[in-house]
Amino acid sequence: MIFHSIRWRILAWNFALLAGTAAVLLVAFYRHERANRYQEVDLRLRQMMTTNMGAVSEVAPGLGAPRPGANGGGQPRPRTSETPSQRKIKAEQTLRDLAQQGCQVLVVALVDAKVAFTTAPATEATAALVSACLAQLEPMGEEPGPVRPTDVMFTLDNRRILLHRPPGQMFVAFLLDTSALEADLRLLAWKLLAAELALTVVGCAVGWALAGRSLRPLDRIAVDAEGIAAGDFGRQIDVEDTESELGRLAVVLNDTFGRMNAARERVTQFTADASHELRTPLTVILSDSQGALRQERTPAEYRATLEAIQLSALRMKAISDALLELAQGDVGRPVAPDDCDLADLADEAVALLGRLAREHEAKLVAQLEGAPVKGDAARLGRVILNLIVNAILHNAAGVTVTVSTATSAGRAILTVADDGRGIAAADLPRIFERFHRADPSRSRHTGGAGLGLAIVKQAVEVHGGTIAVTSELGRGTTFVVSLPAA
Repeated sequence: MIFHSIRWRILAWNFALLAGTAAVLLVAFYRHERANRYQEVDLRLRQMMTTNMGAVSEVAPGLGAPRPGANGGGQPRPRTSETPSQRKIKAEQTLRDLAQQGCQVLVVALVDAKVAFTTAPATEATAALVSACLAQLEPMGEEPGPVRPTDVMFTLDNRRILLHRPPGQMFVAFLLDTSALEADLRLLAWKLLAAELALTVVGCAVGWALAGRSLRPLDRIAVDAEGIAAGDFGRQIDVEDTESELGRLAVVLNDTFGRMNAARERVTQFTADASHELRTPLTVILSDSQGALRQERTPAEYRATLEAIQLSALRMKAISDALLELAQGDVGRPVAPDDCDLADLADEAVALLGRLAREHEAKLVAQLEGAPVKGDAARLGRVILNLIVNAILHNAAGVTVTVSTATSAGRAILTVADDGRGIAAADLPRIFERFHRADPSRSRHTGGAGLGLAIVKQAVEVHGGTIAVTSELGRGTTFVVSLPAA
């Protein structure tokens, strides 16, 4: 779907925001302009009423006294030599002139709704107008008339009407045609609508361009990610601005893809190493068995062949056992919460390896203090055995291996130190990797498969501990295991 696109969603939000904001502002402007226009009309009506109420009083004698100021500032009507009939004729002419200016005048009696005077021809519309005026005056009541003049302003059929009720039983209405005003206001409304549409279109176009510019790095990230997924594992996402949100995302993705690539390379290397480690004893087994079957041999030769095959099979078993233990650790095999003591486990390990130490002319020294922990005694025992065996086998004859245990700051500490050949500083960071050998020249028969220290590290970490190594060439190596004390 098109609206699943982030760019289209941004455009939709931008359109809604612009259209809503523009609509609110333009409607407010229209209402304000309409109110101003009608205020001008109302002011004009009031001025006409104030100016011409004297003339209206002349043509409708029963209307009552003229409004103060009808003849200029509230001054009394000046005495003239004009007769009442002349004044009436003059007043009618004044009101007809007023009608020419667009203002109609209507005088109506309240009692019988009879039109006393009008500048407009009497039609059905006039009757409807009288009814509307009476409806506006109805809340005031008919009897008695108001003590002070009352004005009511309202709109009817495109006419603005000022309804004036002076004391007495008649009222007068001044009417201005607002058709032209309404036409102007409708034109203004269409112009404002066109302005809103133009503003929205321009805003959406700008928003579309900005959204495209902002999301362009996402397209590059997607292309780079697709390339990595297709097999280009060394590819990196281009990072232009690491301070922006997308820049930080690219940095995180690069780090994630880098870790995934490193893990893939480790798995590939692990598979290759495991295959190679297993291929060597298999080759010995196949070659020796084929040689034994190819021709008759003496019992001693058959025995030697079977011993070689047995040694190769044992080596295969040791590798498979180590791989199985690592695999079980990788899936999070739970640790048995047994009470045990590192000192007891180290003492047992030293006793078991005494013969191996003598065969390699190594000296084992035990300095053991109580170090109680909770964990799998068998796995922790193998940790100690592996560390001591490595110290014996990977050093020259005469090496001294010191095994010590103690507690410090709530931690149980195991230390296995030797004064042998040491390990190069370049090899220390990788010493716990699977199938890694610090000395590549060491034979696989004597050097093992390179899984011992990986098993040690995994077992220690599963127990919530840490293992550290320090070494100096020609001075020896020290492994320190720290576990939570029980």
